[in-house]
Amino acid sequence: MSIIDLKMILMFVMAAVPFTFAMRWRPAFATRFFEGMKRSNNFRKFFTLVILMVMIALEFIDFQASTAIATMMHDGHLSAADAAQTIGLYGALMTRPYATLLAAVMSLAMFSYKWADTVLTYLHDHPKHFLVVAALAMLIAMVSPRYIIVTEMLEIVLLAAYIYPDRIGNITGGGIPQSTMRDAVLA
Repeated sequence: MSIIDLKMILMFVMAAVPFTFAMRWRPAFATRFFEGMKRSNNFRKFFTLVILMVMIALEFIDFQASTAIATMMHDGHLSAADAAQTIGLYGALMTRPYATLLAAVMSLAMFSYKWADTVLTYLHDHPKHFLVVAALAMLIAMVSPRYIIVTEMLEIVLLAAYIYPDRIGNITGGGIPQSTMRDAVLA
């Protein structure tokens, strides 16, 4: 299987993943991991590292696919008609440099746990902003398919934010856990 086929398969998988989450499908190990993320920062850090690794892997596959297509078109063995057909078939998979740069910036932001935790928690806690980012991802994909890597990165961030749990014992104003404040008021 070539890298171009792998890129096509990943595009279809990334399009199908939101439907899996919409069906509320969650295996037993995922439930235990989700509960661990509620209690432990180490689980949350591990989750953000897994998301970062997925983003880097997608960028690598996208880069390799773009390079393979460019090499295939500029190889010199294709006739003019074959080159036009190749551009028609695979031209959308050739990522623009600005899209690659934007995807790299999004991945670099995930290297910092504080930034990743802030972004994922914010998107998880604010559904309207979550929908705005989702609409932006769809708009980018519809405007130019050569920016599909940015859409894939936004989908990964959105899926991670959807899974990302709230912490147990959220801190409210003054640095006092909410349960302690409630007990103090009732006493």
